[in-house]
Amino acid sequence: MAKILVIDDDRSIRETLELYLTEEGYEVVTAATGTEGLNRFVETSPDVVILDIRLPDVDGFTVLEDLREDEENVKVIMITAHGTIANAVEALKKGAFDYITKPFDLDDLKNIVSKAIKTRVL
Repeated sequence: MAKILVIDDDRSIRETLELYLTEEGYEVVTAATGTEGLNRFVETSPDVVILDIRLPDVDGFTVLEDLREDEENVKVIMITAHGTIANAVEALKKGAFDYITKPFDLDDLKNIVSKAIKTRVL
């Protein structure tokens, strides 16, 4: 069973993704801050991280860099309610697997997660 870590300060997003992805057969762990997310990453070694760009303690780009430093093959899907082309380019340059804006379609996210897991396995 693949593990997914959701790092987002919005409780409703965390709960929705946890419920939906658990129903899809994934093991899901959540965190509300970048620091908590980094700690959970070390504890759980997830296959995929869904990471918000705007967090209360540290920005998502810094978390992305720290995650990739710990595990260069980690697949990180960046999410944001404030999407810009510049942010998308920065996320991909820093090693994000994909970048999506809120609100997003859960089925689209499921497909991206599935592709990320398949890519990680390869």
